Amino acid sequence: MRRKNRKWVVMAAAIYLFVMWSAYRWAIAQRPTDGNLFEHIEREGIRRQEAERAKEAASAPQPTGEPRLKAASPAFVAARYDATRVVFMVAAETESRFAASSHFSGNPAKLPVPAKPAAPLAGFQELWEPDSQALHFFPELVQKTPPGEQWWLDVSPDSTIPVIIERAVIAPTGCSLAMGFLATVPVEQRAAFTASSQDYFVVRRKAVEPADPPVNSNIRDLAGWRPSPAATTQIERQLTERMKQEVAKIDGRLIANAGSPGATANESPVGHAQPRLKEWIHVDRGLIRGEGTLDYNMRAFRLSPDGNPRVFVRARWKLANAPVFLMSAWFKMEPSNVKSAIAEASEATTPKTGSMLVSQKAASLQSNSSPAELSPVLLSADSSWSSVLREGPVTGALGESLEFQSILNEFDADRDGWAELLIHSDQAAATTITLYLYSDMGLAALKAPLRRDTQAPASCIDP
Repeated sequence: MRRKNRKWVVMAAAIYLFVMWSAYRWAIAQRPTDGNLFEHIEREGIRRQEAERAKEAASAPQPTGEPRLKAASPAFVAARYDATRVVFMVAAETESRFAASSHFSGNPAKLPVPAKPAAPLAGFQELWEPDSQALHFFPELVQKTPPGEQWWLDVSPDSTIPVIIERAVIAPTGCSLAMGFLATVPVEQRAAFTASSQDYFVVRRKAVEPADPPVNSNIRDLAGWRPSPAATTQIERQLTERMKQEVAKIDGRLIANAGSPGATANESPVGHAQPRLKEWIHVDRGLIRGEGTLDYNMRAFRLSPDGNPRVFVRARWKLANAPVFLMSAWFKMEPSNVKSAIAEASEATTPKTGSMLVSQKAASLQSNSSPAELSPVLLSADSSWSSVLREGPVTGALGESLEFQSILNEFDADRDGWAELLIHSDQAAATTITLYLYSDMGLAALKAPLRRDTQAPASCIDP
């Protein structure tokens, strides 16, 4: 090689090496951070499917009854008191139960406890009737509701009965007092009330205006319903994928708020078993790696006019036999192979009798469909309990069982075919019972929750 060409060869080699090094660095930067290439492709596929399903859910028919439900006046949580009466609160957390001076400290009379106490989740087992002087300090709604006034009680999706106000009552709800009423079921309605196996209901001052025309959707609990093994596997996979997404969001919030005054104020004292931020981050990395043990249960309902089952799932993940993540989720069970079979039937028909054969074949396939022909679509999920585990200084028994959320009753007061759900939720320091309007886009609260403190009464008194 001539000497004068050496510098060009060196320059070409240098440029080649620089280009190769840059390409290598670029390839490294393009590698997915959430696993190998195949896992990344699978995750992206799941994300695209969820986005498409969310778009379909947004365009699907939604409940139309929320304005009618709210126009009927506020709905209140009512609980069975005995065989003929219900109790409900219309004003909660109005005054400290152990205040030094109380408007209700005159001469309240304690009501007799029923022989068979019912509805323990509402906490209405201890009731007091205020004296006439204390009534002047009650909220306006209580003062302007005389004994003998008629209200309306939703007992089930297809049953609403009148109840008659008997008297105003005071109920301790943890560290505070709530005001409400004890109401009696009329004699002619007691058979329907006694026949109900439920202990939790919804009461309004006036009845809800029904949809025109009313929709017969057969809202009910599908007791004994079970998904197919294939659908069960899909549910577990979608639960795990959503859990990992929720873990990443929660950790992001924890890290962002780590230095805030509120976060440092809630730090655990020395010797407390509650893990700190770094320990929770370590736990969550284990969850993302798939080291957690999934435990869950399912309950299916008919909640919408289409009649397809909606499945309510309570899921818990454990590490070292300790609960570290709690989440509830809603799935819609959609026909999978039924639609394809109907399409195949339409292609196999003859010109003369095609339409008749298609309709008969489709009707046969739809009527004979079973859980094995349904596939789950994840609609929504709630992981707020997991935030409580990580952020709260004390969680009590939260996570020891799958009872951190439960559905107490279903209604359809406006007869539009979409259910209203009465849901109990355990948030460690308190429990709530809330009425929600169900939709595939999520639950919409129709009333502020009935809240009850779970801490011992002794802890309500300041030292």
